[in-house]
Amino acid sequence: MSKRPTADFIDILSESGVPVTEADFEQTLKNDVVSAGSKVSNDSEMSPFWRWVRAAVVTPSVWLIRTLLAGHIMPNMYVGTAERWALKLKAWEHNIEPKEAEKTQGYITLTKASATDAVTVEAGKLIQTLPIEGAVYQVEILENTVIEAGQLTGKVLTCAIEPGSAYNLPAGYFNIIPEELPGIVDAVNESDWITQLGAEEESDEELALRIQNAFTSSGEWHIDDVYRSIIASVAGIRSDNIYFNNTGHITPGSAEALILMEVGATPKPVLDQLNQYIMEQGHHGHGDVLTCKAIPDTPQTMVAEVVFAANLTDLQIVNELEEVEGRIRAAFRETAAYPEMTRAKPLSRFSLSRLGSEIHTHMALVSSVRFTVGGKIQEDIVSGLEQPRLQSLIVRELEDG
Repeated sequence: MSKRPTADFIDILSESGVPVTEADFEQTLKNDVVSAGSKVSNDSEMSPFWRWVRAAVVTPSVWLIRTLLAGHIMPNMYVGTAERWALKLKAWEHNIEPKEAEKTQGYITLTKASATDAVTVEAGKLIQTLPIEGAVYQVEILENTVIEAGQLTGKVLTCAIEPGSAYNLPAGYFNIIPEELPGIVDAVNESDWITQLGAEEESDEELALRIQNAFTSSGEWHIDDVYRSIIASVAGIRSDNIYFNNTGHITPGSAEALILMEVGATPKPVLDQLNQYIMEQGHHGHGDVLTCKAIPDTPQTMVAEVVFAANLTDLQIVNELEEVEGRIRAAFRETAAYPEMTRAKPLSRFSLSRLGSEIHTHMALVSSVRFTVGGKIQEDIVSGLEQPRLQSLIVRELEDG
């Protein structure tokens, strides 16, 4: 959902008394002619004079009002409605650089067949996920790596083959070796595996939100929006996914910036870089102690029981159950799949009835779905300054009747 406002500038001009149709403009022109002391004696549709006036004056003027003024000039005067080119110019005014697309980088843990052998893993080899909404995500090993004798496991630095936040997956997703790696029997991305966040090119909405922050962060005092502007300059972090917790009652002058990712957990290396930049390199207010942290998680144990339409084959049921599970996991920010699903977030009420409704809307073969969370049937998950995460998820068929 866009956080930018919308405005109908034609309606705004009309309500302000500006003629926005040819009929209104022609009537206004006639009124001005009469008020100037002239008499309009022939204003019929076939009048040669008024036909010339319409072609030479009315039509071009209405085009200037509707197309040029209301369609281009006025929308691009405001951050809330500006197009990309105007947003870039406004960003330059505040020394903001639009963020480019970035590829996820991080370490994958490999397990050898034998700890006694030294194994060399070649650069360019791929590790991938199982299909997620039909897409397989692959990362490429960046450099030749030797896992020494005596070590059963070793880490290799990898990079996503394409940019985007969809590759910022939680632990356990990258676990498939599509082409044999000699001496290697297993691969997995562990917790805090990411060293560089992947991200799409910054969208117009994201750029507009950062420019909006710049207006309130231009003062000398380090208020929330100053820190928000600093943190959101990192690719992959949206300014509306940064939350602040004032801990001054515990340590005077201190606060926490709690960061949420669109996909997966917030990587520790990214937090370390931000904390070093803000606190160790002096980008903080006098007396301020700001610590960047991942948004705390609230683990949820969920069971989804699904009733399907009659006469489905076993294969259809398996596929439908997999899609239901994929949609639920996407809603809890494990993947970027199924963008139409509402995402759980902090300081909000996550409606399980809406989750079920969205599954119904996009899955015609689902007749009913019931959620049990923490052993209880409930309608909502209410969050404070924490992000609901799936600790366990069971999706199973429930026989109708």
